Amino acid sequence: MTQVIKRGGKRRQAFSPSKIKDAIKKSAKEAGFSPTKVEEIVKEVGNGVIDFFGKKKVVKAVDIRKSVLGRLERAYKKVALKWKQFEKRKSGRF
Repeated sequence: MTQVIKRGGKRRQAFSPSKIKDAIKKSAKEAGFSPTKVEEIVKEVGNGVIDFFGKKKVVKAVDIRKSVLGRLERAYKKVALKWKQFEKRKSGRF
């Protein structure tokens, strides 16, 4: 089973494909895409990331984030922007 090293570097948790899919889905919805297009984006971006990282024993959360954002920025800039805006709100950095 793949383990994810959290940002601080001390905690680990099991790799959760649903977390990746949910985050992409929320960002795509907020970017104004139709439900059908949201699912297409989740499959296109999410499945590639999940397939790649799911085969590894240990991955860093920051590497997963970079991969998702990189794919979103290349194909769906509005979704990437919403992802970043959510991260800013969540972290309290404005």
